[in-house]
Amino acid sequence: MWMWIRAKWRAVADWRQKARELHPETFRAMAGELAEMAAVAAKIRPEEQAFLLKIRHIRQEMLDLQEMTARPEFRLLTPKKRQELRESLLSSRRQLLKTLSEAPVVTTTRQ
Repeated sequence: MWMWIRAKWRAVADWRQKARELHPETFRAMAGELAEMAAVAAKIRPEEQAFLLKIRHIRQEMLDLQEMTARPEFRLLTPKKRQELRESLLSSRRQLLKTLSEAPVVTTTRQ
């Protein structure tokens, strides 16, 4: 009996976690974070035009995504599509973090 209740409780907890992950507000926050990271990345390597264009494109897409998540139509997306979008955003976040961590040192003087 206790095992059954525990399993049901775990299933409800998992369902709530997944619902939080796929909520439009979560996407809005992730897009805002990625837009900020893109702005920082643009400041790190301002001399590379191709990189700057790519970063501007990413930043604009994130701002567009923030606007889209505010619309009611976003909730009509299937959970599978939202999960794919979430995985894509997480992948973009990892790539931006990697780019930021590989940035050249600004000064040679130790701080």
